[in-house]
This record gives sequence, C-alpha cells and structure tokens, in this order.
Amino acid sequence: MDLDPRIPLIIFGDGPRLHSGLARIARDLAVRLYAESEELGIRVLQVGIDTGVGWHWQPWDFYGFQQSSHGFGRDAMERVVEELEREHLHKPIVLMITDPGRCFDLTRDSDIAEIQLKDQVSFWGYFPLDSENIHGAIGGPAAEAVLTCERVLGYGKYGATVLKKTLEQGISTHPHAPHPGTPAFQARVSFLPHGLEPGVWIPTAIEHADPGFARWVEAGTPRPGAIKIGCVATNQPRKDLGLFFATLREIQQSGIPVEAWLHTDFLTKAWDVGQLAYDMGIQRDRICISTGDLTDQQLAARYTWADVTIAPGLGEGFGYPIVESLSCGTPVVHGRFAGGVELVPNPAWLVEPVAWRLESCYALLRPVYRAQDMAARTVDVGTQKQRQRTHLESYCSGSVSHLSWAQLWPRWRSWITQGLTLHREAQAAKDRRQGVILL
Repeated sequence: MDLDPRIPLIIFGDGPRLHSGLARIARDLAVRLYAESEELGIRVLQVGIDTGVGWHWQPWDFYGFQQSSHGFGRDAMERVVEELEREHLHKPIVLMITDPGRCFDLTRDSDIAEIQLKDQVSFWGYFPLDSENIHGAIGGPAAEAVLTCERVLGYGKYGATVLKKTLEQGISTHPHAPHPGTPAFQARVSFLPHGLEPGVWIPTAIEHADPGFARWVEAGTPRPGAIKIGCVATNQPRKDLGLFFATLREIQQSGIPVEAWLHTDFLTKAWDVGQLAYDMGIQRDRICISTGDLTDQQLAARYTWADVTIAPGLGEGFGYPIVESLSCGTPVVHGRFAGGVELVPNPAWLVEPVAWRLESCYALLRPVYRAQDMAARTVDVGTQKQRQRTHLESYCSGSVSHLSWAQLWPRWRSWITQGLTLHREAQAAKDRRQGVILL
C-alpha cells in the first residue's frame, strides 16, 4: 500500500461547536488550512472538547472528547495517532490552541506506555497567556508543556514576551528538559493575532438584535444623559463581574442614569449574577442580562447600541469582545494589564491597577481595580461617544482593521509553511540516520 505523503496536522483545543474564543480560533484556522490542505501537503484533523456527541458538519476529521480531571484529551489523541500510524509516513504535528496547563497531560511522560506520545508527534503551541508570575514567566506543568514544543507562537507581544521568558528560565533551570533545539528559536518567539471575519462585525441596527434585547430596549424609557453600557464576559473568576456591577453602581450613585446589558454563559458559576445586581442596586428594567447563543449579527447590534463597553477581564490573551466591540464602532474600557492592552487603541481608555494579588496554583499575577476609577473612565468614554459618534465609530473600527483574516491569513500561512518545511527536513534527516530508503 502506498503511504500518504501528507503531514497530519492535528488542531488540539476547544471543539468547533463550543462558543468560546478558543473554539473560534481553532475553527477559523481549521477551515482555512483544510481549504489549502492539498497545496500545503497536509491532512487537517481536530481533537477537542465539544458538547454533544457524534460527527459534526465540518469536512475535516474531528475527534471529540469530554473534559475530565485527568488525562486531558490524551486518550483521544493516542487513539488518533495510532490510527494515523497505520496510514501515514510522516510524523504528525499537534498544534495546541489552549492553556498550556491543559496541555501537560498530552506532553508528559506516561508511566505505562513504552512509546511516549511526545516521541510520536511534534508539538506546536499557540498559547493564550493572560498573566505571568513574579518572574515574568509561567511555571509548573504549564511551563513543562511549553518546553516540550518545537515551535511556540504568542497571540501578541505580551504573550510572546512571557513565552520567551518561560523558555529561557525553563532551559536554564531544567537542563535536561526537552526544549527547542536551535539558538535562533530560543532567542525569539513570534506572535500572530487571530482574525475577524470581514463584513461580520460592523455597525448593526437594533432591529437585527436578539428579540429579548430588542424588547428590553423598546420597553425602556429613555432618560436624559443616560450612559449605555455593554459587556460580554464568561462567568469565571478571571472575568471580574463584581467589578462590572460595582462600576454600574458607582455611576448610578454619581447621579448619571445607566442603561446596561450583560451577556454571559452562566447566571451562577464563579459569580451569582442575580445576587450582584441585587447587592449593587441595579434595577431589573435598567439592565438586560442574558445567557445562551447569540448570532454574530445579534451581538453586533448590541455593541452598536452601546455608548461604551466594559471588558472586565483581569488579564486577556487576546479578548474577542474587545475587538468585536471596536469593530462595531464602540470604544472599550479595560484594565492596563496583559494582552488586552495591545488591542485598546487609546491609552486614555485604560484603567490603572491599584494593587496586585496572586491567583491559582501557578501563582499568577492579577490586577486589582477600583470601581470608582472604572466608573469615571466609563463615563468619560461613553460621553465622548455620544458627542462624537461618527468620528469615534470610524476611529474604533479602523483601529482593528488589521485583524481581518484577509490580511492575517497570508502571515499565518507563512508561519505554517515555514514549520512544515522544517518538519519535513527533520524527518528526512532522521530517516537518513536510520537508513530509511524512500521510494
């Protein structure tokens, strides 16, 4: 049987049906790579956490798995690799698009397997780093996963800086740890943002909003001087929903009316959204709180309606809601920390931390913000949008025009192509050493 000369390129992370930023990144890359798979000489596959069961609509192969406390996707990946070994000559590449801490189970040594997975595949990492430890790096199992990668890519300058520091510290403190072999790679970590689909995130009229939000807007009584505020944030500790609601309270107490909406995934998880609204005195008719699926157009209509959005993340690797809001012409107030800073075009829209704390088993730095500071900045920016709507909409949308996939894909394709070339050269050199004759 003739062996397939294509290189299996396996995308690992969130599955294509999840409504997360990481799922969107994986899906966008998989679609584009699949479309050019013949020219690139690859076979695109995907392994990831997904909801539901069965095969999905996308044409590339997808091997879903459900999240567990141990073996985060390793069993599923090992089955895929075993299957590919029966079909392919080339060593597979695994492009990991998730928190490096979740990749450790994939890259670690197994106590029961004779052949280690990291010897059967080449690991590449596109890691959403949203914080750092006191040394400017990350540590523990997350760092070990980074050290195992042959190629590492950051989302932006911030992520690339933390990755570079992690590699430097890991190599110096763990001389026997697997690490990239070329000095040029050790000295520099590239970064590439991911893109937005052109023509999707644009100013959108309220009639295209989801019915619940449209009814809430229609039922409201316009109040003179009200600030219209939006927020998209998942219900997790890193998204400071407490700060968001405290900010609304501060604005109300200053005598400025507030009209706000929040779209999240769970009403009760890391935060109890209803309890926050109650504690902060935000009346039900002044805020629209929603969960569930929204189309891009429905969400674009919400962004467009708002005078300003608040990004309450305590560290972002990229921050889709930031660029979505800007693309729709609405400014964003965000904290001055991590990768989100690179996306906010006006430094005056950033809020300074007043303190720092450590979080999680990795002792990651997280900023602490004052609600009063966030409120003052939100009012300033929202008022500016009201007074200079046309000018500010153009400024915001123009600030993220470089994130269109039409502009980013050639750079991504170049990064992938370069890696494939190095991968083929390394495989050919190994075959020569082993005396393999390719017919």
